[in-house]
Amino acid sequence: MSTFATIATKINGMLMDVPHSNFAAHQQIQIYPANHPITLNQKWTIVDGSNGAVPLPAGYVNIYSGEDPGSHLCLDIPGSSTKSKTLIQLYPANGSGGSKNQQWKLIPAGNNYVYIASALNENLVLDVIGDSGAARTKIQIYDRGNNKPNQLWILNPVS
Repeated sequence: MSTFATIATKINGMLMDVPHSNFAAHQQIQIYPANHPITLNQKWTIVDGSNGAVPLPAGYVNIYSGEDPGSHLCLDIPGSSTKSKTLIQLYPANGSGGSKNQQWKLIPAGNNYVYIASALNENLVLDVIGDSGAARTKIQIYDRGNNKPNQLWILNPVS
């Protein structure tokens, strides 16, 4: 099953964004104010393995940029790093379901917010660098804190 959504930070509601709509391997991800109307570079396809079509471990998802997981790139931790402060990038999925550095677990944190944790280490979550709410701030993996707004995300379905 897949969900088409924006992913907003709890800090200030800015959206996870592909800078300048540059859908290319190694492109780092940032937060940015919502475009009106929402553009493809701020939309994400969240795919789970619930229908058996994608071989993902139970509870994990792939997060693809744009609408079509077959032709877009997914969120990826370069080199399968488990080092805090590693910047997140777009990269082609390593086969159907991707590899562990491309698999994510949505961990409920209350009020519809989630941590987006890495399959490499569930203590590593998507984090807006420096607790910053500034546009163009990059997203990294970082050790999960206790309800830190820069690590909490809300997925808002879009059509």
